[in-house]
Amino acid sequence: MTYSIIGLLAAIVLIITNRDVFWISKGSTVTKTQRLYRRFLFGVLTYYLADGLWGVLYNWVSSSLMFAETTLYFICMAASILFWTQYVIAYLESDNVFGTILRYAGWIFFVFEISAIIINIFYPSLFWFDESGAYCKGPLRYATFSIQILMFLMTSIYTLFLTVRTEGKLRRRNLTIGLFGIAMIILIILQIQYPLWPCYSVGYMLGTSLLHAFVVEDKKEEYSRELEESLRREKKQKQELAESREVLQDALTAAKEANKAKTAFLSNMSHEIRTPMNVIIGLINIALDDHTSSEEVKQYLVKIDASAHHLLGIINDILDMSRIESGHLTVKSEEFSFAEALKQVNGMISEQCSEKGLIYDCRTAGQLDEYYIGDVMKLKQVLLNILGNAVKFTPEGGTVSLTIEEGARFDKKAVVKFIISDTGVGMSKEFLPHLFEPFSQEDSSTTSRYGSTGLGMAITKSIVELMNGNITVDSEKGKGTTFTVMVTFGESDKKSNGNPMEEFGEALGKKNETSGSKAAILEGRRILLAEDVPINAEIITMLLSTRDMEIDLAENGQIAVDLFAAHEPGYYAAILMDMRMPVMDGLEAARTIRRTEKEDAKTIPIIALTANAFDEDVQRSMQAGLNAHLSKPVEPAALFETLEKLIGRSSAAVTDCGEPQEQL
Repeated sequence: MTYSIIGLLAAIVLIITNRDVFWISKGSTVTKTQRLYRRFLFGVLTYYLADGLWGVLYNWVSSSLMFAETTLYFICMAASILFWTQYVIAYLESDNVFGTILRYAGWIFFVFEISAIIINIFYPSLFWFDESGAYCKGPLRYATFSIQILMFLMTSIYTLFLTVRTEGKLRRRNLTIGLFGIAMIILIILQIQYPLWPCYSVGYMLGTSLLHAFVVEDKKEEYSRELEESLRREKKQKQELAESREVLQDALTAAKEANKAKTAFLSNMSHEIRTPMNVIIGLINIALDDHTSSEEVKQYLVKIDASAHHLLGIINDILDMSRIESGHLTVKSEEFSFAEALKQVNGMISEQCSEKGLIYDCRTAGQLDEYYIGDVMKLKQVLLNILGNAVKFTPEGGTVSLTIEEGARFDKKAVVKFIISDTGVGMSKEFLPHLFEPFSQEDSSTTSRYGSTGLGMAITKSIVELMNGNITVDSEKGKGTTFTVMVTFGESDKKSNGNPMEEFGEALGKKNETSGSKAAILEGRRILLAEDVPINAEIITMLLSTRDMEIDLAENGQIAVDLFAAHEPGYYAAILMDMRMPVMDGLEAARTIRRTEKEDAKTIPIIALTANAFDEDVQRSMQAGLNAHLSKPVEPAALFETLEKLIGRSSAAVTDCGEPQEQL
C-alpha cells in the first residue's frame, strides 16, 4: 500500500510542478525542447500510475493481474528512458556524436525491453510470481537495469566532462544531467537490491522537479528574448508609423491646401465668368424686348443668346465635373414638391420642343407621392440634361417622351423611375459602353453640329449615383434612344393642400379647365436692389422696369441695411441681394436685416441674385435667412417666377387704393 501511496503522490507532484508544461495555452509557441520534455513527462506519469497500481494489486489481487500490471510497468519504464534520451539530446543541444550514440542507445534499450517483455510472456525470464504471489526477479530484469546504469553512467561521464569546459547556461545544464545520472545510478542499484522500495520513482520525481526549474528558466529566457524582439519591432514600427504619419500628414495638408485653392479658384472663376455673362444675357433679353429692334437684329440677338447660353453650359459642365472629381459635389436631403419640380421641367422642355417642332409627351404610371425628400435641384439637373439632349439630337417632327413611375418601397424610402425616350439620331451599340465617360463623343462632328462638350452624361451619371440610383441606356443608330433613371427618395408625410393627379395634371401640361389660375401681378411693387456693379444694377433695373416695378439701389450691403431700416414696414416688397459686395457682403446684410426689430424683418422675401452658384453657396444663403437663390446670369423668366411666387398679388386682391390685401 505504501508503494501505491508513494506512486500516487509522485504523480500528483509531477502534475503540479509541471502543470504549465502539461497545459500549454492555445496559440503559444512550443519549442522542440519543451515538446520533448512534455513527452518525457507523460512517460514518467504513466510509469507512476503503473507503479501505484502495482502496490494495490500486490496486496489484494491475484498473481495473473499482478503479472499483467508489472508488464505494463516495464513498458512504461522503457518508454520513459526512450523519451529521456531524446529530451537530453535537445536539452544539451548535443547534435553531435554523443547525441547520435545516446539516441540509438535509447531506441536499442526500448527494443530490447519490449522484446524481453514479449519473451517473458511465454518464458518467464524478466520476472514472475510464485504460487504464494511473491515477486520473483529474472535475469533479464538485471540486464534491464544494467543497461540503464550504463546509459546513465555514459551520460554522466560525458556531461561532467563538459561541465569544466563550458560556461553559463550550458554548464549548468551539463552539471544537472551529470548529477541526475549519478543519482539515478545509485537509485537503480538500490532498486535492484530492494525491488519493493520506490527508489526509481523517487529518482524520477526529483529529476523532473529539477529539470522543470531549468525548463521554466528556458521559458523565461525565451519570453525575455521574444519580449525584447517584440519591443524592438514595436519601437521600429512606431518610428516607421510616425514617419509615415508625418509624410501622410504633409501629403494631407498639401492635398487640403490644393483642394482649398482649387475650390477658391473655381468659385472665383465661376463668379468672374458669370458676372460678364450676366451682362451679356441681360442686355440680349432687354434688346429682344425692344420693339424698335428690327427683325434682322433680333435674329442676330437670338443667335448671340444661344451662343451665350451654350458658353454658360460649358462653364457649368466644367465646374460640375471638377467638383465631382474633387469630391465636393453633394446632394441635399430636403422635402420638395414633386409635382412642382415636374411642372418646371416640363415647362422648359415643352418650350424647347415647340420651338424645334417636336412632339413632347409626359405621363405618369401608377400612384406617385405629392412630396418626397431629396435634392430637387439635382433631380431637375438630371432630367433637364437628358431631356435637353433628347431635344438636341431629335430632328424636327420627332417625339420626346418622359414617363414617371414609382418602384419598390423599403425602410421609408421610395424608388422613382424616369424613362426618357426619343426618336432621334440614336447611338451605335459599340459606343454605348463609353457614353458616360468624360469628353466621350461618338462623332467628332457632334461638337460643331450640336454644341456638345461630352461632359453632360458623365456628370449626370455621377449625380444619379450620389442620389443612390442608377442609369441605363438603350439605343439604336437612326431610331432613337431610351434612358432609364432610377433614384431613391425619402418618404414624406406632407400632403398637398389642393387636389393632387389636378396638380400632376398641371405638371404634365394638362390643366383642369375648371380650376382657373389667377395671374400674379408685380406692377407698382418696390424692390430694394443691393448690387455693387453698375452695369449689373442697370440691367436688373431695366428688367424689373419691364413689369413696372420700382427699384431702390444700394451699392453695398450696409447701404441696403440702412435703406431697409429707414422705411416703414411693407415699404419694400422684396430685396434682391448680391453676395459679393464691399463694406458688407450679402450674407451679413441678410443676417442683419433678419435681426432688426422692424415688423416685416422676419417676413420680407430676400432673394440672392449672385454669381456664386455652388451648392454650398445656396446652403449659406438659406442659413443666412434668404428665401431663394438665383445664380447669374439671371434668366428673366426665373426671376419673375420667383418674385411672383414670393410677393405677387392676384388681381382680385387689390383694393381701390392699390394696397395689397393678401400676401402670397
